[in-house]
Amino acid sequence: MSDDIYEHLTYDGFKFFTIAQVEPKLKARTLTINGVSKAYSMTGWRIGYGAGDKRLIKAMTNLQSQSTTNASSISQAAAVEALNGDQAFLGEWRKSFVARRDLVVNALNKIPGLKCASPEGAFYVYPSCAGLIGKKTPQGATLNNSGDVATYLLESVGVAVVPGTAFGLDPYFRISYATAEKTLTEACSRIAKACAELTGEAKAA
Repeated sequence: MSDDIYEHLTYDGFKFFTIAQVEPKLKARTLTINGVSKAYSMTGWRIGYGAGDKRLIKAMTNLQSQSTTNASSISQAAAVEALNGDQAFLGEWRKSFVARRDLVVNALNKIPGLKCASPEGAFYVYPSCAGLIGKKTPQGATLNNSGDVATYLLESVGVAVVPGTAFGLDPYFRISYATAEKTLTEACSRIAKACAELTGEAKAA
C-alpha cells in the first residue's frame, strides 16, 4: 500500500514516482491511496481515494459500505474540480512551503541540542532532540525522551509539537510548517528560549 498524499509537495528538484512506476511488476500487488487534503488544502472535506486491482477495490467497497457512510456529494464534486482544475497554483504553493521549511530548519539548527535535516517533501520538519535528553527543566524534571521534550515545550513556552514516540522514532519531534512565517518565527524563538533554560549535561546521543 503506497500513500501518495504528498505527491505534489516536493522540493529541491525531488521527483515523485509511484511505486508501480518504479517497478511495473508490482502494479498488480499495489494499492495506491491519495486524497485532496494536503495539496489542495481540503482537509475538512474528508475525501480520499484508492486505485488498485479490481478485486481489492471491490472488497474495500464491500467493507466500507457496511462500516461507514459515503462522502457527501458536495465533497465529491469539489474533489473532482480540485483534481481536474488548473494546477498552476501548485508551483507558488511549493515555493511558499520551501521558504517556510528553510526558515524553520535554519532556526532550529541554531538551537543548541537540536539538529534538523531538510525534508524533500510534505510540510513537516522532524528535528532530533538527542542533545536535550538528560537535561533538567527549571522545575527540576529530567527530559528522558521526546515525549518529555514535547510536554516541556508546551507547558513552558506554549509551543505544541508531536513527540517522535508517536511515530516509533525517539528522540525526535515533529513540527508542521503549514502556517504563517510570522507564527513559525515566533515558535522557533520560543523553542530556543525553552532550550536555553535547560540545565545539566545531556546524555550521549
